Amino acid sequence: MKTQIKVGTYKSDYPIKKLKQSLVNRDIVKNHCDLFSKKIAEFGWLSPIIIDDKGNIIEGHHRALSAENLGLETIPVYIINWVDTNNLNEYQKTIISLNNSNRKWNSLDYLKSFARTNTKYKSVLKKYYATKDVFSVGNLINIYFNSGCNSIYRDGNSKFSDKKFSDYLFKNLYELKNKYKSKAFTAYTINQVCSFANSKIKGNEKEMKYILKELEVLAMEKSPMLTSIEMIRPWLNKKIELYRTLNK
Repeated sequence: MKTQIKVGTYKSDYPIKKLKQSLVNRDIVKNHCDLFSKKIAEFGWLSPIIIDDKGNIIEGHHRALSAENLGLETIPVYIINWVDTNNLNEYQKTIISLNNSNRKWNSLDYLKSFARTNTKYKSVLKKYYATKDVFSVGNLINIYFNSGCNSIYRDGNSKFSDKKFSDYLFKNLYELKNKYKSKAFTAYTINQVCSFANSKIKGNEKEMKYILKELEVLAMEKSPMLTSIEMIRPWLNKKIELYRTLNK
């Protein structure tokens, strides 16, 4: 049986003023636009941008803005009719899939994009903006979603496993890292502590309080333990085993 492939319509002179940027796309990066402007000026249009029949951009947001910056009035487009741009989930999924064949989305791109429709992502993004001088995006993802930029997170399906405990981690880790700065508490260290807290301590604030005090001792002593990839997780396991033995 012959496979049927969907085919759109090519138009070489679509008016730029009719194009609509997507609200669920990642942020536009100026340097990326500047690079495309140089390529378009030097090599011309090597591939059209992809839109629906209403002018909604599906792939090619940076190139569309680059063309506008070059003063062009029309742009070559490939028009398709099988992506429902009124369905934000479908629209977003298509954009992510197509974009990842170009410049990969990073964890902040996903957080910003899903924050427009997902309240959990929105609350984490708000905390990131408030504390980005201290926490990395990865830190916040680990604190609240107990994950890195994994497939569940990239699909917009991350959940809060224990919001109360996550808020506790957020407050206390923020205070520690802000006090002793990144030289003591690197992003990696924070991520390891969060992973350990969610897998071993599981919401027990008394146990976590003990671990936080022990971490502060290391920070005051400027211990290399805090920046050791090999040593920090075994140290955390040893400390919680000791605490539990003494508090049986």
